[in-house]
Amino acid sequence: MYGSMKSAPSTAEIVVEILELLDAHTDREHGVSAVWISRQLGVTEKTVRGHLHTLAAIEPFGRKVGKLERKDLINAQSIDTKTGWYIESIFDTAQMRLLADGAALSRSDGEYLRDLIAKVYAFAGRSGQLDGLGTLLTPPHYNREFLSNVEQLNDAIAHERQIHFHYCTYDVNGELIPRIDAAGKPKEYTADPYNLRYKNEKYYLICHLQPYDDLSYLHVERIRNLRVEDVNHSIQRTFDSFTDDAGNPIDIAAFMNERPYPIDGEAVPIRLRVEGGLEPVFDWFNDAKVTQIEKNVYEVVIKAPQWATAFWALQYTNSGVHITVLEPQSLRSELLRAGHTLLNRYGTSER
Repeated sequence: MYGSMKSAPSTAEIVVEILELLDAHTDREHGVSAVWISRQLGVTEKTVRGHLHTLAAIEPFGRKVGKLERKDLINAQSIDTKTGWYIESIFDTAQMRLLADGAALSRSDGEYLRDLIAKVYAFAGRSGQLDGLGTLLTPPHYNREFLSNVEQLNDAIAHERQIHFHYCTYDVNGELIPRIDAAGKPKEYTADPYNLRYKNEKYYLICHLQPYDDLSYLHVERIRNLRVEDVNHSIQRTFDSFTDDAGNPIDIAAFMNERPYPIDGEAVPIRLRVEGGLEPVFDWFNDAKVTQIEKNVYEVVIKAPQWATAFWALQYTNSGVHITVLEPQSLRSELLRAGHTLLNRYGTSER
C-alpha cells in the first residue's frame, strides 16, 4: 500500500501492482473485487476499474483478464468460490498435472524436481495443492551431471555443435562408471546431437555416434564429462542427411513412433494375428492398421524394426492377449530361436 508521504504512484506502477495481485490471489474459480484491490494499493476504486477494463481488452502476456459471475461458477469444483476479477492461469489444471507428473517420472534430483513442480503449480494457480505431492527422493545411483547435461545438449542441438563425452555402464553396486577403451582408460565418444526424446521412462539423445553410419539412441543419464564444441555448425553430419528406406527425410516424431523401444534397424511392415484385445497394440503402436476377423480376433499391420517387435511380442507371451507374427518369416524365425533358447535354459530340472 502506498503511504501518504509517498508521491502518487504512476500508472505503470498501478498496473503492475494490479497484475501481481491478480496473479497471486485469483484463478478460474476465485476472483477479487475492485474495492479490495483499491484498498491494497491505496488508490481509488474508479482508477482500479479503469485499469481492469483496459487489461481485459489487451490480455497482457496472452492471459485473459475477466470478471467471474455466479453463473460462471455453477460447475466449479472448489467449495469456496468467489466472484470478482481474475487473471487466467498460465497452465490449466490438466496441463499442470501433465507437466508435473512428467517431471516427477524423470530420474532427477529430488530437491530440484520439487522446486520445478512448485513453479508449475504456481503458474496454474494451485500452489496450495503442493502439499499433496509428497516426498520426491533423489534416485539411487543418480548422475549428478544429468541436469547440466540436458542444458548443454539442448544448446548443442540448437547450434549444431559436436559433443564429446564418456558413456557409462554400471558396476556391481549399481554405480555409473565410464566404459573403458583398449588401453584401460575411459573411452572418449564423439557425436553429432540431433534431438532429445523421452520414451519408456528414459531420456534419450538421438545422435550420430562416430564412426557409425546409423542413428544412435543414448541414455542421457549415462553421459558424463560432456564437452561441447565452441564452434556452431561443427557437426559432421546433419540430421537431414539420414533418410528412410524410401529415401525420404526422416520425420523424427514418426521415426520414434515406429519404435516401441529406441533401437537400430529399418522399420518394416509386420503382419500379426491378435486374439483377446487390442490394448497391447495401440498402447505401443499409434498407427497400427486393424481388421477384425471375428469376435476378439484381429489382423494387425504395424511398421517397426524386427528386433524391437520381437522384444515387444515376447513380453505378452503369458498375457491374456495372444499375439502371433504372421509375416515376415525372418521375425518368426527369430522368435522361434528365442523360444528354443528359453527351452534349453529353463527346460531342465537344474537350477
